[in-house]
Amino acid sequence: MSGLALLFQSGSGYTDFLKYSGENLILPTLQSLKDDTAALSTAANTYAGSPDASTNLTALRAAWIQARVSLKKVETFYFGPASLPSSASYYTKLDGFEKGSSTRPLWTNVNQVILNPGSNPCATGTIDVSALSICAFKYKGFEALEMLIFDNDGDPATSTSLSAINTANTGNARRMAYLQALAGLIAQDAATLYTTWSPTGGNFVKSFIAGTGTYFRSPAESFDTYIQSVGNLSVQMEELKLGTPACLSNSCTTAASPTSNAFSTEAIYSKNGYSDLYYNLLGIEWAYLGNPADTEIHSISTLIQAQNPSLDTDIQNAITALKNSLNSKVTGSADLFGDINSDGGAVNGTNVTTYVKPVWLLAATLKGLLTVDAFSALGVPNLPSANDGD
Repeated sequence: MSGLALLFQSGSGYTDFLKYSGENLILPTLQSLKDDTAALSTAANTYAGSPDASTNLTALRAAWIQARVSLKKVETFYFGPASLPSSASYYTKLDGFEKGSSTRPLWTNVNQVILNPGSNPCATGTIDVSALSICAFKYKGFEALEMLIFDNDGDPATSTSLSAINTANTGNARRMAYLQALAGLIAQDAATLYTTWSPTGGNFVKSFIAGTGTYFRSPAESFDTYIQSVGNLSVQMEELKLGTPACLSNSCTTAASPTSNAFSTEAIYSKNGYSDLYYNLLGIEWAYLGNPADTEIHSISTLIQAQNPSLDTDIQNAITALKNSLNSKVTGSADLFGDINSDGGAVNGTNVTTYVKPVWLLAATLKGLLTVDAFSALGVPNLPSANDGD
C-alpha cells in the first residue's frame, strides 16, 4: 500500500499530517531552541561583563547545556533551511558535527581564531557576531563555544578546573570576545531558523505543508522528507555517534586497521555525549508519537497503527528501551568519551563492550525498525546506503 493510500485509510490526508507535524511539533521545537540560545547569549554577556568561575561561568555552562538539549531535539528536523542551501544551512552553522571534519570545529580551528595569525581565514580584526557570521562552519557553533567554557587548552582527555578555564578566558581579550561572539551568533542563527519556518516570517512551514516551493515538488515529497529525517537521525545515532567512534559498526570493524576513536564522539569537552544521544532520542520520540497533550494527533505512530499495530508496538518499545538505557547513563554521569577512550583505541575493548555496546545494540534495533520496517509500511524511499553492512 502506498504512503498516500495509508494516510487516507487512517483518516488523515497528507495535509492533516504535515500541518500537525509542522505546526504542533516542528515550530514549538524551534521556538525552544530560539529561547534557549537567547538565554545562552545573555549568559555569555553576563560572564564577559563579570567573569568569575563559581557563579557566572557556571551559569554559562548550564545555559550551554540547556540550549544543547533543544539543539539535539531540533536535529530530528534536519531538512529544508536547516541544511540547504549553503547560504542558509542554519542548523549546520549551529552544529557541524553530522557533516564531518570539514564543518566540525576542532581545537586547531578555535585556537587559530584566538591566536589570529595573518593567514587566518576567519575574523582577523575585531571579533563580533557580524565578523564571525561570514566564517566557515568549523569556526563557529556549539562545539566551538564548548571548548572555551569547558576547557582551557584543547585537551579533552584531561580534566580542567573552572578556575583554569576562567583564567584562560580572562587572560586573553580576544578569547573572551570570541566567546561572546559565538554565543551571540548561535542565538542569531537559531532565531533565523525559527523565523524562516514561522508563518510570521519566511513561512517555510506553509511550503512544507503544501509541498511546494524550492524544496518540495508535492505533499508526498514533504511527507517522505519528514519520515526520512526521523529515520536518518536514528542512523546517525547508531552509526556516526556510537558505532564508528566505538568501532562497533561493520564500516569500522572491517577496515584494514580498525580502531576506536573517542575523539569522534560529540561534545567531547563537556562530556555531554550520552546526554546528546538521549535528547536526540526524545526528538525522535516527539516526531514519532506526537505531543501527548494534544487532543487530536496526526503522528507517524497513528499511521503505523492503522497499517501494522504490532510494528507500532515494536517501535515504541524500542524507543523506550533505548531511552531507559540512555537515561541511566545521563543520571549516572557516565562519559561516552571516557568509556571509549579508556580502551586506548582497541577494538572490542573491555569498556566499550561493557558500557557502550549495549546502548549501540538498542540503537541498531531502533534504526532497523524505523528505516526498514516503518519506511516500508509508509511507502517511503530508502535512505542512501551507508554501506556499513549493519
